[in-house]
Amino acid sequence: MELLAYFINGSLMSLGHCVGMCGGIVLAYCQSKFNPTTSLKQQILGHALYSLGRISMYVLVGILASLGFRGFLEWASHVWDLDRTHLQAIIFIVMGVLMVGFALGYTLRLKANLGMGFLKSLFRATLGAPKISSLYVLGLINGLLPCFMVYWFVLSALAQPNAMRSLEVLLTLGLATFLPMFVFGLLLGRFLNSALRALFMKLAFLMMLGFGGYNIYMGVVMLQGHAHHMHMGH
Repeated sequence: MELLAYFINGSLMSLGHCVGMCGGIVLAYCQSKFNPTTSLKQQILGHALYSLGRISMYVLVGILASLGFRGFLEWASHVWDLDRTHLQAIIFIVMGVLMVGFALGYTLRLKANLGMGFLKSLFRATLGAPKISSLYVLGLINGLLPCFMVYWFVLSALAQPNAMRSLEVLLTLGLATFLPMFVFGLLLGRFLNSALRALFMKLAFLMMLGFGGYNIYMGVVMLQGHAHHMHMGH
């Protein structure tokens, strides 16, 4: 049920955010890679490769972030001699606050220009490559672009109880954004007007706030339960 909620939220984000923010990339590679004589089959293959590249990067980021985060939990609990439940509760609250912040960044369309110089150079080089297979690499690069929406989903993945669940959350993001961006590429963005995008962004923002608030709530409940347990122990 939770994954379904993430899928719905990812779809709303894609319709409200990705089409507006990353639609330019899709239009750019359509102009660069395709021409009036390009067959529909070739175009479908190109769009599928691009989306597969994005999904691959989301999954890779999810795996690395999850492994690193869980390693940090083990290290912190030993070095600082903290109870793991207490530490997880604090991290839940911090993640919830960050989720709310990223939700605001997503809605306000703030830009996070981290390492953009290198990525822009790599993007231009890949965009100019003649082979259709280069669209997979372009999708990988797109998956690395600074994006509050992706940051929010990474935090959601880190809040999961195990690495497999984290992987499922990031894979859900990739699948949720696949169809809207795929159709956008085929129809060159004529199917979704600005009013609908604004509506989808508002709905996604509310869901992002809800998930952030839920994480804060869970952290507080865990802290209260831990404090009650310690009190009963004494």
